[in-house]
Amino acid sequence: MPSSRTGAAGGHLAPIAKDSIPQLSGSSAAMQALRAQIVRIAASGAPVAIRGESGSGKELVARAIHAQGARADGPFVAVNCGAIPEGLMEAELFGCRPGAYTGALHERQGLFQAADGGSLLLDEVDDVPLAMQVKLLRALQERRVRKLGGSTDEAVDVRILCASQHGLARGVAAGTFRQDLYYRLNVIELAVPPLRERLGDLPALCDAILARLAPRQDMHLAPAVLAALARHAFPGNVRELENLLERALAFADGGMITVDGLGLPVAVPAAVTALNAGLPGRQLPLPGMGHGGAPIVPLQLFLLQTEREMILQALAQTRYHRARAARQLGISVRQLRYRMQKLQLREPPG
Repeated sequence: MPSSRTGAAGGHLAPIAKDSIPQLSGSSAAMQALRAQIVRIAASGAPVAIRGESGSGKELVARAIHAQGARADGPFVAVNCGAIPEGLMEAELFGCRPGAYTGALHERQGLFQAADGGSLLLDEVDDVPLAMQVKLLRALQERRVRKLGGSTDEAVDVRILCASQHGLARGVAAGTFRQDLYYRLNVIELAVPPLRERLGDLPALCDAILARLAPRQDMHLAPAVLAALARHAFPGNVRELENLLERALAFADGGMITVDGLGLPVAVPAAVTALNAGLPGRQLPLPGMGHGGAPIVPLQLFLLQTEREMILQALAQTRYHRARAARQLGISVRQLRYRMQKLQLREPPG
């Protein structure tokens, strides 16, 4: 029986089933439009720039594009560019020869070679340093890569997909992303909606995620659970929903997930909301320094303010380059993103 999916050269691509990828489940207008765009984009071999907040499902969208396209039988390789140390990025992407750097004892294949015949997702591509962007641009233009320490080029046949939180145009405007590389990568731009813009998909998402987390259990949501989830801001998007449900499974009683089991965070106090408004020069006093020795600011609030100011300072000094700011703070990029979400910090527009 012939397959319902054909290659990019002709025929039609089968539509993506709503439950084929749990995190892409839902019947909202936003998700229906996204799935339709994925089908159309998959038929093309053009580079795709996927834009969306952390945890919204950018890698899942990239996997769906790959699975629906002519390269579905080839490898899908994903790399988080912000997690690779700057000094090792060239070797990671293009491979290396023995002796290319200290500790390089054997010849090593790069991610471009690993994805040959398939698709390569460059996640957080806007964290690639400018010097490395030049080499990445050459590889995309020539469709050839040179291993670190090598003297010859190797042909590679890879479809490039990339992902970023705010889109690559912001990096171009800030001078942290090359305009020529932007035009090479941003041939097709695809926006992934945040969960707060498709709360009507919560029932389908919960069902799909629970079916994957507990396939042998008959789990049910207490009546108040969906209402409580709908009131949550979901700074971590679908990934946060998955974490909440995984926690709730551990506390479920008799197959019933309750609001208490979700462990939803307590509403942010009004003082923290004012803090996050970013008023210049605003300084809250230390706990216990008020008139008569009465505490003015709780310790937790003071610590939040201190953490917020340190992160903002690091981001400003690195021109909002998250990988460099994370190194300056001595934390990972993932930890930085989590803290920014917790403190409701957003990069400035433009």
